[in-house]
Amino acid sequence: MLGECLEIFGSYTEEKRESDILDHYIPKDGTYILITKDGRESVTDIKLDKKTEQVSKSADRYQDFCYYDYHSDLVSMNKSLDPNKIIHSNNYLSFWVKKESILNGKLTTGVINEYYDILEHPEKKYGKTAAMPIYESLEAEIGKVDTEALKRNRQWILDHIFCIESLDKNIDLRKKDYLKIFFEADREVYRREGNRYLIPNIYNSNQYNVIVKGKTYGLPDNNQGMNAKKPFLSIKTRKSAAPYLLEKEDAILQKQFFDYLMNFAAVGEFNIYVDQEKKKFSGCKNDGYPIEPLSGFYLRIQKGKEVEIRDQDVVPFFDNHLKKPFVYENKLEIEDEKNPEHEFGKVCETFKEVEWLINDVFFSKMLVNNYFSEEADIKITEETVKRMLLLSRRKLFGWLHLGNAAGIRDLIDRISRELIIGSILNEHMLKAAKQINLRMSLMQYLSEGGEEMADFSMELRENLKLKICSDEYQGLESDREYYFAVGQLARYFIFLSKAGKKKQSLINPFLNARTDAKLKELLGKLYKKYNYDIPVGVKRVSRLYGMIECYEPVGQVMQDMVSAGFVIDNLILEKKGKEEKEDE
Repeated sequence: MLGECLEIFGSYTEEKRESDILDHYIPKDGTYILITKDGRESVTDIKLDKKTEQVSKSADRYQDFCYYDYHSDLVSMNKSLDPNKIIHSNNYLSFWVKKESILNGKLTTGVINEYYDILEHPEKKYGKTAAMPIYESLEAEIGKVDTEALKRNRQWILDHIFCIESLDKNIDLRKKDYLKIFFEADREVYRREGNRYLIPNIYNSNQYNVIVKGKTYGLPDNNQGMNAKKPFLSIKTRKSAAPYLLEKEDAILQKQFFDYLMNFAAVGEFNIYVDQEKKKFSGCKNDGYPIEPLSGFYLRIQKGKEVEIRDQDVVPFFDNHLKKPFVYENKLEIEDEKNPEHEFGKVCETFKEVEWLINDVFFSKMLVNNYFSEEADIKITEETVKRMLLLSRRKLFGWLHLGNAAGIRDLIDRISRELIIGSILNEHMLKAAKQINLRMSLMQYLSEGGEEMADFSMELRENLKLKICSDEYQGLESDREYYFAVGQLARYFIFLSKAGKKKQSLINPFLNARTDAKLKELLGKLYKKYNYDIPVGVKRVSRLYGMIECYEPVGQVMQDMVSAGFVIDNLILEKKGKEEKEDE
C-alpha cells in the first residue's frame, strides 16, 4: 500500500511535492536568527500553539525560515554530521543547537570546528565507507563545497555563539527549545547543500547497497530499523538481507512522502485518507472525517522520532453521509433530568453523529480518543467498558471511519448486551436505559430486510399495568410481554432485599439466564423467600407472578426485554411514588 501512495505522490511535479510539504511545514520551537547577505541579523521566535495547533506565520521571513529549515534538517540523529551530536544542522549555511547545550558547556569551540571541518572535507565522515562513492558521484554533479562561504560562516559562529544573547534582548537561552542560525543564500544553494548531505545518507545503512547497471539501490531509512541490534529483521535466505531496495530517486521520493506525512502528524492529524482517483491526501484528527467521498487507502500515522505508519487499510468507498438516516429512538420513553438535552430522538445524517452517540452512550466518551491507544494508557475504571472497548474499537473504527460494515451488527449485538448488563450490575439504571435505547435503534437500523427483533414500546408497559391492576385475571399475550414482566418482577424482588449492598449475586443470574426454565426457577426462589413479607402491592405481585408461571414462551430468551423490565420504572412500586434509589 505504501507503493500505491508513493505512486500517487510521485505523480506530482517536483515543485508541487515541495510546495505541499513547505505550505504546511512546522519548524521546531525555538529562536530563529537570519544573517542577511549584508551582515544584518533578523531574530524571531517560532512556536507551535498546542491548543490551536497553529504556528504564527507573521514572523518576519517565515517562509524563508521554513525553506532553509527543511533543507538543513538531519535524516536522523544517528546520521549527524557532528560526531558529538550536539550540532543538529546538515550544512555550512545553518547552525542548530539546543539552547541548553550552550548553557551547560557541551557546545565548545572544538565541537564547532570539528563540525565545519567535516563540512569542508566530507571524506572525514565518509572515508572508505559505502557512502563515499555516492558522495563522489554527487560532488561531480553539483561541485565542491564553497569553502570561502564556509569559512565566513564558521568565523561568525565562533565570534557570536557564546555571547548570542547580546544580539537581541528577546533571545532567551533558558528556554527548552532550539537556537537556529541561518545565513541568507539563494534557495537553490540551500537545496544543493541539503542534497549534499541527504543523498549519501538517504539509505538506512549503506552496507546493504548494491549496484545494478550503474545504479545504486539501497534500503530506505523510513520506518526501517535494521542494525546489529535487530538481526531478526534480516532475510537470511536472500543474497541481500534487506527487506527491499530502492534506487536513489525512489528513496528520495519516499523520504519526501514521509516529510509530507510529518506535517499532518505535527498538528494531530493521524488519520490519513488517500483518494486514489483524485490523487489527493487529506488528514483528520481522531474525531475528524474526510469532507468528500473517496475510494483509495487509509493510513494511521504516529509522531515519534520520525513519522511512523502504524496501520493501513483499503477503502473501497467511504462517504461520511449515511445512505439512510439513523434515528436514536427513545424506546423506553425515559427522561434524563440531570441532562435534559440528551439527544433522544436525534436523527443522524452522518457517521460522525452516529459515532458521537456510540462514544457517549456506550463508552462514556472514552472510545474516540482510544481507538489506537496502548491498553495500559486507557484510563477506564469500569472493567466491562474497558473490555468491550478493547474488543470492538478497531472494528467500530473500520465501520465509522472507513465504511466497512462487515460483521458490525453482530459486534453491536455482543458489546451492547455486555455493556447493558455491566451498567445494571453497577446499578446505573438510567445509563443502562440509554444503552438499551441505542442498542435497539442500532440493531433495527443494521437489520437486513427489516428483520424482526425484540423491541419495546410503552404500549406494552401500559397493557401489562392494566393486567396486574385488573380485578379479572388476564394472561400474557406475547414473548415480548412475558420477558418484560420477568424483568419487572425480578427487579421488585431485588428491591426487597435487605442486603446492605443488593445485588450482583441476585441480578446477574437473571441477566445471564439462557432458558425460560432457569428464569422461572430464579423467580420461584425469590418469591418463596419474600412472599411472607411483601410490604406493598401484594395483589399485583401475586397477579404478575401467576401470569408469568402460566405462560410458556416459544422462542429464545429475549434478554433485551428482561433488561428493559429491570431499568424502566417498576409497575409494582408505582403507587408508592418514586422508587427508592438503589444506588445509595
